Amino acid sequence: MAGKDIFNPNEHLEIPNWITAEYFQPILKKNEPEYEKILSFTPVAAIPPGENFTSTMLRIYIDLQMKDGSSKHKTYVFKTMLAEDRGGKEIREAGIFQKELMMYQTYLPAFEELYRAAGQDIQLAPKCLHTEERNNDIHFVFEDLAVNKFKNVDRIKGLDRKHMDRFFQKLAEFHAVAAVYAEQKGAFPEEFEEGFIGKNNVKENEEGFLVKARTYHKSMAGWGMEDAEKYIKSFPTVEQYSKMCQSNLEVDPSAFNTLTHGDFWSSNLMSSYLPNGEIDEVIMLDFQICKWGSPAQDLLFFITLSAAKDIKLKEFDQFIRVYWERLVECLTLLKYQKPLPKLRDLHTSLYKENNTVYPFIAVFNHLPAIQFPADKDSNIHSLTRDDEEGDKLRLRMFTNPSFTEIMKDLYPFYYNRGIFNFSDFQ
Repeated sequence: MAGKDIFNPNEHLEIPNWITAEYFQPILKKNEPEYEKILSFTPVAAIPPGENFTSTMLRIYIDLQMKDGSSKHKTYVFKTMLAEDRGGKEIREAGIFQKELMMYQTYLPAFEELYRAAGQDIQLAPKCLHTEERNNDIHFVFEDLAVNKFKNVDRIKGLDRKHMDRFFQKLAEFHAVAAVYAEQKGAFPEEFEEGFIGKNNVKENEEGFLVKARTYHKSMAGWGMEDAEKYIKSFPTVEQYSKMCQSNLEVDPSAFNTLTHGDFWSSNLMSSYLPNGEIDEVIMLDFQICKWGSPAQDLLFFITLSAAKDIKLKEFDQFIRVYWERLVECLTLLKYQKPLPKLRDLHTSLYKENNTVYPFIAVFNHLPAIQFPADKDSNIHSLTRDDEEGDKLRLRMFTNPSFTEIMKDLYPFYYNRGIFNFSDFQ
């Protein structure tokens, strides 16, 4: 049996007690029709703390006895909502699991079918073997990509040029097919009009901003930015932040728009490799924040969060070109009817006011957590708590050398390009 090979990357994770061998029986009947009985069933955490903030992710190890007398070892990835008191209430109210359910049940299979019809076999997401809504919760069971040697890249180190290019090409494949799907089938449901920012959570957004801003603002002076005072002085007020958020709900109908992934960073991508170390296949994960809008949102978010420090700014413009070339290729393959987006227009979109909130949320919210080493407190509950403990944790994050080393150059870069010119939001 494989018990000795079981690795639990997060011993602190509480595993819901209803996830049992009995629960998995109907799933196995479909997925492994030749099984006779379950010999062992072990659920453990699938990922270390700090890799995912909105879900409970488990890896399920199962040993089966088959009808022919042989035994078989299986693993599955199980995704469910956070416990109510660990941030689950807010996640449920945001409706992001409902959105992901639509993505896996309807849109992702349809997107992959459009590629097949055009003669290309392009897998965008892991195979989803089971979805269920029960007691106000939504659960997913996925194939375990690790079995086929898919893995994540170290989020703290960031991605080298080869990974950035391949991942941007994968994003372009997703954006292209979503734009073609909308052209053929009509608009996505209204749930997809919102991403991180919702029409009805303005007050919560402002409260969350103020909780974090007090320690963030304090930390900026220690990042080693030359003339730090001007950046500290121009940091957004809560009113400017709120206007920035609201402007993100506006979509320019004359521009190229598509379904953005919304949370596109290295831990939401897995790759497999050829024997010579080259990247073989790439799969995207986590479709909870998808939103109709400008691809600039994903582009800015991804470069900010995931490119390795030494190429983040140096290769910035090349990344956009690599993405654009694959986007145009896929739109042409799928017979997109509207004018193809121009590279100059794509660059221009990075500066549009309604896309600003994505790079800002990235440096304010996500990057400090991504650059923070795995820690039992790396969870949404600890990061957002409005008390002294929360302030201490955030201060550790905002002054963490691996974060400040990036921000020393990144903040001025966006400031000088006008992207962090928050006085535009009056």
